[in-house]
Amino acid sequence: MQELVENLFAGSRWVVIIDNASAETEYLDTLACQQPGVTIVRNTHNRGISGGINQVIEHAREVGARFVVAFDQDTKISPDLIDVLASDIESKQGKGEPVAAIGPLVVDDYTDYPLPFISFRLPWNSRHRREESAAGEQMVACDFLISSACLIPMQVIDDVGAMNEALFIDNVDLEWCFRATHKGYKIYGDFGAAIRQQIGENHTKIPFTKAVIRYHDYRRHYYMTRNRLWLYRQHYTNKAWVVHDLLRFTFKFCYLLVFRGNRVNLLKSSFRGLIDSFTMKSYNSSRL
Repeated sequence: MQELVENLFAGSRWVVIIDNASAETEYLDTLACQQPGVTIVRNTHNRGISGGINQVIEHAREVGARFVVAFDQDTKISPDLIDVLASDIESKQGKGEPVAAIGPLVVDDYTDYPLPFISFRLPWNSRHRREESAAGEQMVACDFLISSACLIPMQVIDDVGAMNEALFIDNVDLEWCFRATHKGYKIYGDFGAAIRQQIGENHTKIPFTKAVIRYHDYRRHYYMTRNRLWLYRQHYTNKAWVVHDLLRFTFKFCYLLVFRGNRVNLLKSSFRGLIDSFTMKSYNSSRL
């Protein structure tokens, strides 16, 4: 994390670390001593990814920041990342484009493959890859960015809203992107900027392809099931994503049921996620 913080200070004035009630915190005290200017927020309970990002947003609003960006603790970035992304947004805004967010290319630490930027379409999604982009094309419009290293103007957050804390951990970034694009904003990926990130807790490669099946523990599977089923029913959700995700989710569930152990826990977490998806709340800024 220390390397991440050092690289962030190369392009940022404020760095906030959210400690979601972790057991081991001594290293945070050491980091705060080594890096003056770091603000550490210690939560008494785990507020999840959505709650943590919202706390960063609250701090950004207090200090009058123009942009906000969040990172997972294992994200690897270059020192100029923030400057590049901020320049991208200012360039688009200068042309009058309503930009909600810009994010870098993500290289998966597990597979060493760069993930494509995706536009949700029927019958097939459009996958934008660096090697297939037009000559000189650095930025590409897409429908989704992962939360880590996604730079967002504060004025957009004031309009679209912050993260939905009811989601807690999974599909937090996707749901926010759907809200933003539904209001007419555009989202861009930048091939000229890159981060490295571990996607998922583990994975299995599909033979003879570059595709992988990522999987998590059963607690995460509960959130993944609950949140996606809830998101299927929201009016602002991209319907092409619903079709593709339903097929992908069904295939992955069958694969895990056949090839992974502890099937009882898988079925229990899935059923509980299904039931709880009907009691989740939509985003409401007055509750945050």
